[in-house]
Amino acid sequence: MSSHDDKIHSGGGYGYVHMKGVALSILVMGISLMGIIIAYVVFGHIGPSFSAERINVQQAELRKEYRLPDREVIRDEAVLLTPPSLRQMNQNGTSG
Repeated sequence: MSSHDDKIHSGGGYGYVHMKGVALSILVMGISLMGIIIAYVVFGHIGPSFSAERINVQQAELRKEYRLPDREVIRDEAVLLTPPSLRQMNQNGTSG
């Protein structure tokens, strides 16, 4: 027998052991994706309004604690979707 025949019969290359690792990896990815889908179905799409409301509550608590003046609460969806750092640029209306 040649050395080439020995490699074929000894399980050289991608054998059963390597494919078990690949199958296990695919299974773990599938379970993770299933968990994400279940979480989305249970909680639904939260969206920017949840974060904005939470920030408003936190700011109100901090303003009360540190005796700062009240500030206007932003409820406009278009403004909430714009990051705070870009809101001034959008209000200026500069077009290029």
